[in-house]
Amino acid sequence: MNNIPEYTVSQLNRSIKDLLEENYSYLKLVGETGSVTIANSGHVYFSIKENDEVISCICWKGSYENLQIKIEEGTEYNFYGRITSYSKFGRSVYQLIIDQIEYSGTGSILKLIEDRKKQLSSMGFFDDNKKNKLPKYPKSIGVLTSASGSVIHDIIHRISERFPITQIQVYPISVQGKNSHIEIIDFLDSIENHETKDILKPDLIIFARGGGSLEELMPFNEPDLVKRVFDLKIPNISAIGHETDYTLLDYVSDLRAPTPTAAAEIAVPDKNYLFNHLQDLQEKLNYSVQQRFIVIEQLLLKFKNSVNYFSNKIKDVESKLSKINNENLETICNKFYNKSNLFNDIFIRLQESSPKQKISEIQNKIKYIDNNNKTSVLNKFKILTQKLFLLNKILNTSSIEKNLKKGYAILRSENNIIKSVQSLKKINFFDVTLKDGVINIKKKL
Repeated sequence: MNNIPEYTVSQLNRSIKDLLEENYSYLKLVGETGSVTIANSGHVYFSIKENDEVISCICWKGSYENLQIKIEEGTEYNFYGRITSYSKFGRSVYQLIIDQIEYSGTGSILKLIEDRKKQLSSMGFFDDNKKNKLPKYPKSIGVLTSASGSVIHDIIHRISERFPITQIQVYPISVQGKNSHIEIIDFLDSIENHETKDILKPDLIIFARGGGSLEELMPFNEPDLVKRVFDLKIPNISAIGHETDYTLLDYVSDLRAPTPTAAAEIAVPDKNYLFNHLQDLQEKLNYSVQQRFIVIEQLLLKFKNSVNYFSNKIKDVESKLSKINNENLETICNKFYNKSNLFNDIFIRLQESSPKQKISEIQNKIKYIDNNNKTSVLNKFKILTQKLFLLNKILNTSSIEKNLKKGYAILRSENNIIKSVQSLKKINFFDVTLKDGVINIKKKL
């Protein structure tokens, strides 16, 4: 028993510590994180597990702040650090001091993204009916991207080329690193809550980044960023990575563009297309005006034809009245002539026959005949008067003033009435007389 080494507690702990640190000076450990605790001091305590095996780990505050990714429970990583032992406060343990972490291959990242996607989708963050409609003609566009690199230059160039009146506001962000999503959230808060006279609140926001690895794109898969973009009231477009790259930001944004340049093309209309569209509208308007003018010409032609029709009708009536009047006068004259002859015969007979009785009888007959004649003549005149009154009424109804009140119009050029479309086509200025006045018309050349 004298050959057995003897140690004090502190000696043994120191020996074990030296042995561990000497044989495992720096190592890489692959495993899945257990529960993660961030102390008030800023140090991070967690465990790495594989099936039922567990090892305790610590990441000092300075090392944790320099990590490029955020440690999450249940995710497989590659952990880099050194092993040491710890023996205080009634216990002796060994632990791994971590100074660098990276994702353990593409499969690990994809599994983490897929798990997040399922959870966020079940909460309704990716529903299409909750997305905003993009503005058709945005006055101002906010671009969240790296201040350096070709992405921002491509976006500015494309928007300026397509729709130069749109203002572009650049919000420089870190497009990778574990705190990038926090930067983006802070910018979104600032954009929505602040607006000045000099700086308009953007009508549209573009999230843009060039291509990169899955690990580099991880800030755009952060649940906190997804939730903030979901609450964003400003319409937005996600343009992260290449066409085949998909992030959770793509699903929650109002629209996903395959590339940053494509996002710029989606964001604003093409001025050349707008100019052509306006030209088409102008041609359609000109054609419509011409068609309206043709309709007016046709209406005027119809009016002219109707005036000629009524004028001919009036002439026919006048001719008939004149004929009737002449015939009636001739009849009356003939009757008077006949009566006169009859009176002459009677007078002769009276002279030849002197008896007073015969004279009296003859006088009575003459009186009777005279009364009949008067009645007949008066009836004839009454009928003629009624016919003349009717014809006068027809003439008044067909007068120019009456026709103007009915909605007709008279076209004149230098006090000459325009009677044909050919005459109207040769005239640039003419007057239109309506019921309440005269209007001067100048044809559009």
